Amino acid sequence: MMKATLQGAVLLGLLAVSLPSYAEVQNIKIGGDITVRAFHRENLDLRADGAATGVASVPLDDEDNFFMTTTGINIGADLTENVSAFVRLASERDWDADNGNTAAADFDLSQAYITLKELFYSPLTVRIGQQPIVWGRGFVLGSNLLGSIILGTSLQDRNASIAANEYTDFTAFDAIRATLDLSNVGGLNLPLTADYVYIKSDENSRGAHDDINIQGINFSTKVDTAASEFETYYLNKRDKSDADLDPENGNVNTWGVRGSAQPVEGSYLYSELAYQWGTLGADLEGVIDAGKTQSAWAANLGGEYTFAQATTTPKVGAEWRFYSGEYLPDVGAIIGWDPVAPGYFRTAIREFQTRSTLGTAFYAVDQTGVTSGQTNQHELALYGGLVPMEDLSLNTRLAWFLLDEEALQPQSSPREKFIGTEWDTQLLYNYTDDVQFGLLYALFLPGSVFRNGGSGGGNVTVTGDATAQQIVTTVSVKF
Repeated sequence: MMKATLQGAVLLGLLAVSLPSYAEVQNIKIGGDITVRAFHRENLDLRADGAATGVASVPLDDEDNFFMTTTGINIGADLTENVSAFVRLASERDWDADNGNTAAADFDLSQAYITLKELFYSPLTVRIGQQPIVWGRGFVLGSNLLGSIILGTSLQDRNASIAANEYTDFTAFDAIRATLDLSNVGGLNLPLTADYVYIKSDENSRGAHDDINIQGINFSTKVDTAASEFETYYLNKRDKSDADLDPENGNVNTWGVRGSAQPVEGSYLYSELAYQWGTLGADLEGVIDAGKTQSAWAANLGGEYTFAQATTTPKVGAEWRFYSGEYLPDVGAIIGWDPVAPGYFRTAIREFQTRSTLGTAFYAVDQTGVTSGQTNQHELALYGGLVPMEDLSLNTRLAWFLLDEEALQPQSSPREKFIGTEWDTQLLYNYTDDVQFGLLYALFLPGSVFRNGGSGGGNVTVTGDATAQQIVTTVSVKF
């Protein structure tokens, strides 16, 4: 596949030279990166022995050690008439993994898009193709990771070659993006931008009306006073993947506002509020039939301060994140915030925990009624960082998670709301401008919402409230 890709690149180059009237290459830049990660994991499913109830007949050591390599090749080309193109090829695989896929080491397209500046008239820029899109801090729109992995709706982890899907390189969107600079329209003299996106989240069957599409528009501005910025956005997700749905169902709307400011030197305050309404399509929780009425809230509020004059540049901060939940007594399950396409991930374990009903997607916890890490919860966090020496940075985060709506059980066995505590610490060392070393340690202590899972069959004791730990060491080089 790599050979064929290189041959294709050569043919395209010859075509560009032979047809200069269409596109003359002004500048080509080729680079890339290689990242090697080593993982040590314990009890990410919160079970000390065994993967799930009744699956093992002998005790299992619930630990895992493995390596993963991600290799990327970037090709950027500036053409005439404000036209540019960018291609990223990526290969990701666990070392010598027996996954039954002979193509596991092949390269695949991670990004491939065309940028057209001053299209039709100067304030308009259009980008077409497989591209990264982040609105604000990525709280609502920032990555194609969650839905693609959990629902298997796209070709993320395309070679089925990695165990740690949260580290996949394939998080870009197949999209059309049009950005309009309104700064000088109507004499506003204000840095106002309108950003429209059309995202093909899932094509499903070609020729059938069963796709999942996301469309939205974002208006943003910046104010020099206190380095403030403000944006408001609207997103619509149309999910027609269920052929039995009424045409009006599978339609989730999200409206939100976000702002940030630096009122004094060294400070940074940020906030975001979003509301959803409509009807659900495919359920990321895997427990609710499509067509249920949706009404949910999400919020993010935080602030931090950096002591820039201190020798080690210490930073302290606090943050609250909230995704609402709603208990449905008729089905005995909880629905809540529908994570459209977030890219704002601050913890290494809890945010990738999913319901047991979702099987192998990320890290399923085999506890009836416990919702995933992207809905029905409050997160309260304290975080900080410092630079103890040149080129070395240390960051740490302590977070507490609580359910918004209790995962209700029979009256004889009610649940509580405390999900657990997570402590993440990361060290980064810039060995040179091109080489970086990293160390991440994450610890998740289950709270009262989790319980001992009882017997797993045979002589196995399956513990459903075991402490989860993860160590990830990284070495990466850019060229």
